[in-house]
Amino acid sequence: MRIALYDIDSKIPNFALMKLSSHFKSQGDEVSLQRNLQAVEADQYFASVVFHTKKSQKRIQQLQQLYGDQITIGGSGIDLQTTLADDVECCFPDYALYNHTHYALGFLTRGCNKRCHFCVVPPKEGALNPNAAIFDDFVPEGQKNVMLLDNNLLVSPNANSLLEQMIQQEYRINFSQTLDIQYLNDDNYPLLKQVYSMNSRFTRRMIYFSCNNRKTADLFEKKREYIKGFGHNQVTVVIMYGFNTRLSEDFAILKRMASLGVISFVQEYQPTVGGSPSRTPEDYFDMDLDEVSAFRFRSNGQNGEKFFRYLNRLYQQQYGRYYLPMLQATYRYNNKPRLQYYLDRPHLFSRKMYHHE
Repeated sequence: MRIALYDIDSKIPNFALMKLSSHFKSQGDEVSLQRNLQAVEADQYFASVVFHTKKSQKRIQQLQQLYGDQITIGGSGIDLQTTLADDVECCFPDYALYNHTHYALGFLTRGCNKRCHFCVVPPKEGALNPNAAIFDDFVPEGQKNVMLLDNNLLVSPNANSLLEQMIQQEYRINFSQTLDIQYLNDDNYPLLKQVYSMNSRFTRRMIYFSCNNRKTADLFEKKREYIKGFGHNQVTVVIMYGFNTRLSEDFAILKRMASLGVISFVQEYQPTVGGSPSRTPEDYFDMDLDEVSAFRFRSNGQNGEKFFRYLNRLYQQQYGRYYLPMLQATYRYNNKPRLQYYLDRPHLFSRKMYHHE
């Protein structure tokens, strides 16, 4: 049989598709990976979608127009209930599907016991399963680079044992879904310091935590000595915005992380299937925008520019114009000629903050 697998929007090799590929190849089937949405001749069609974005939904519709009910589409971008069959789930991922050798990827634990309103993990995967897999289930022999997809590894009762395995096996670990600062403590901190934690490209040391509200930011302050102990420029904190915070709250978190000397990586909240819509307050702009515009991210600005573009978009939607200092902040480092577009059209921007009128 010929099997066509469609990767709709994965930014890394799609874990589910690699398992499907292993399953069908073990039965002697011919498997092909499709990236372009073109009709191909096959006996069975499968697609996986990770993100619930307009672009992803458009691609799903195109596939459904091509194949109708002949294609099976799953993934968190379309359906939280559909899962791989047990005999597929237990397969070793087929990295050859992507011709991928740079790192292994997989889960040691699944699910999460927290019930964060913005998070898709509990409804999708349920409560924490601390024994979802072992390294041998997804790490090829000789591979030392490992990207972990676990959503809350440190809360697992066997977290320390897993950290010890990483150390003993000399794995280079990327905690891609971040670690939870709430569960960083005297027991696991010495182990985490020994783990060779890496960035997503496996080019330098980096450990990742997340911060989604000011309460969590307070925990970072309380655990300042832990954070400092990981080393200069070796801690990145992923900060979510656009869910239920005001600008003053978002900015307070950014300033707190700057005072701790960590690298802030900002991410806009994106609603998921069955998830909560954005709850951004109507009075989001509740502080001096000049202070925000003057803020410098600890990078070349590309990540921070996403936050400024978000502010510009929201401000324009609310007040009908852009605010010039925020436009200048957006193009402070990169794509500088773009600012001239606005300067040539003064009717598009204002030099005063409308919410202060």
